Amino acid sequence: MGTDCGKIYIMDKKLTVEETAQFLRDAVDDAIKEKKSFRIFYHIRPDGDAIGSAYSLALGLNLLGASAAAVGSDPIPSVFRDLTDEAEAVLRGKDPERVDTEETVNIAVDTATTYRLGKNSDEDIDLCIDHHGTNEPGGERYLPARYRHVEADASSCSEIIFSILKAMDIEITKLMADLLYTGLLTDVSCFRTRSTTAASLQTAAELASMGADIVDIARKHYMMKPLPRIEMEKLAYERIRFSQDENVAGTYLELDDYIRNGLEDSDLRDFNTVIDQVCKSDGSPLPVRIMVREIEKGRCRISVMARSFVNAAEICAVVGGGGHNNSAGAEMQGDPAEVLEKIMEISLKNIHAKKSR
Repeated sequence: MGTDCGKIYIMDKKLTVEETAQFLRDAVDDAIKEKKSFRIFYHIRPDGDAIGSAYSLALGLNLLGASAAAVGSDPIPSVFRDLTDEAEAVLRGKDPERVDTEETVNIAVDTATTYRLGKNSDEDIDLCIDHHGTNEPGGERYLPARYRHVEADASSCSEIIFSILKAMDIEITKLMADLLYTGLLTDVSCFRTRSTTAASLQTAAELASMGADIVDIARKHYMMKPLPRIEMEKLAYERIRFSQDENVAGTYLELDDYIRNGLEDSDLRDFNTVIDQVCKSDGSPLPVRIMVREIEKGRCRISVMARSFVNAAEICAVVGGGGHNNSAGAEMQGDPAEVLEKIMEISLKNIHAKKSR
């Protein structure tokens, strides 16, 4: 039994891929009979994986005859809107005046905590599909749901949705393949992170065979940079700090940097690569890399990337965040330079504690 926001979930039952597929097939049959609709919720500040998994699942359910919508709190970044606009046109095609029904089946994807549902955090969730290891009943921070399918070893939620859609015998269209490939590619930083696995590469190969524009998607997200983005990268490089032992490095951006260059945080997709590619002076990898971005005056978003024996989620948990072993995030109040110093201190303590065991 899980509790959150005063609600009690009698279930929180774990499902396999096959059981999740059956749950969705049964839910579609029931929704058509009872005139229910599906709402696929994705997390605040949506990234490629949230968007790709939510919209591809909505399109898959739509192919079975269900009314489905992808729902989020925050605007979709412009770089993804060509795909989401096309998806919205398909989802509204059968019912241009689509109105949400009172009875809904609520599904959350790529969302590990209630907080990250934003304005939709009060919604009862029938099914949670996720790949964050911290999203487990009994934990301090997780997303309660009646049923759940969580694969902590999956590279992305898009990889999981792909498996579920195949288990449902749904024919994946080119648009769905583009969405899923975008989600997978952006969550493994173009196959440059340790979350890249044989399974994720196999998924990518299958999506390519289904028509995903793998070259165009890679170019759009990893090779094309406008001048304001380059100016922001220059600032981040200039501010890189190393710990004395070179085990930790980090950098930061100030809100004024965004204003001066006419950018929003959503324009800086995959910006963590600026610090993630930094190594020690002898060429060996750094155990911890940190990116701090001031997204509102005095409010900073923290990204931590870790290697080897260091756990990024443990570091972020100290300040109320979480995520994966190799990458995690949090938010803190304060000046970005001071926040960076604080996270570097926490990281060093984590490293020293692990080494002393």
